[in-house]
Amino acid sequence: MTQTVARALVPTEWLLVALGVVGLAGTWAQVFDYLALGFLPGNVQFWKETVATPASTFITVDVLVLAAALFVWMFGEGRRLGIGTGWLWGYFLASLLVEISFALPMFLAHRHRQIRLHRPAENGAPAGADWIAIGVAVLIALGAAAFSLRHVP
Repeated sequence: MTQTVARALVPTEWLLVALGVVGLAGTWAQVFDYLALGFLPGNVQFWKETVATPASTFITVDVLVLAAALFVWMFGEGRRLGIGTGWLWGYFLASLLVEISFALPMFLAHRHRQIRLHRPAENGAPAGADWIAIGVAVLIALGAAAFSLRHVP
């Protein structure tokens, strides 16, 4: 295997990057009305609406607790793998300022690549029936993003 081929992204990494782009498109389709209000008023309105119903409160709490747990893991895993501090803080800030559904898949692609290039014995990739679960999750994510894009305010 040549150095160029080894450094190229592999399908799992491409899938993670693609999911980040889907997350970016699906969430940012909804954000512009908030941005039009200005930074502070837009944030206040956004957070008020995230807890407007029991269902939205459920999803908000679910995502925020998941995000906190992921940040604990992301910083520890990033340090273990030798991912630079600047990258880790960049993913953290992108999670807060852009959105976690973009930043986390980008971190995961970076993590996968780091393991593949520097710890090939630890390189794991989905196999066999794993792809059924992944396919279901990807289809659900694509459906949610498509709904968002069709319902832009």
